[in-house]
Amino acid sequence: MTPEMRAFEYALGLYSVLIGLAIADIATSFHRLARSNVAVRWDPLALLAALFALLLAIGMWFDLWGVRNVTATRQFLFYLVMVAQLFLIFLIAAASLPDAAESDLRGFYSRNRRYFWALVALFQICYVALGLYFAGGLLRRGPPSLRIAFAVQMSILVLVPLALTRLRSRAFHYAGLALLIGTIAWHYSVYSIN
Repeated sequence: MTPEMRAFEYALGLYSVLIGLAIADIATSFHRLARSNVAVRWDPLALLAALFALLLAIGMWFDLWGVRNVTATRQFLFYLVMVAQLFLIFLIAAASLPDAAESDLRGFYSRNRRYFWALVALFQICYVALGLYFAGGLLRRGPPSLRIAFAVQMSILVLVPLALTRLRSRAFHYAGLALLIGTIAWHYSVYSIN
């Protein structure tokens, strides 16, 4: 094992905690809803938002593996940026479902949507900036189709959450979530931990 890998494993500790807390928050909130003594009015839109938050957290886990050899990720200021990004993931996860048993998930989503999507938009803006940093060389050397795919993916990931902070139409929210989930699936489909 090289010293760089040991440094990555050390740095991964706090990252792992933040991602684990995000996933645990979604699971705990869902468990409370499923086991609630109060009849819950389930809302597919709220559940899709929680699924999206879960996919973001899992996706970040894959992203961390992809930057394991980048020494900048172990420098203090850059490490703080990464921790802040993962802290946003936790906030998104925590905002995706209510903390206490709530009888009306549709009402929860309606009241919470601006906060949730503002957090997602902020996360995605930072994610795009980090993506440009990490993939900049590859994008410059790669074929134009790679730059186009990157631009399309990143535009969707930023513009859709920004739009969803403003739009109230549930149809737009369903369409936006479908587009975001599809984009995340497309983005991570080529990733592997090996």
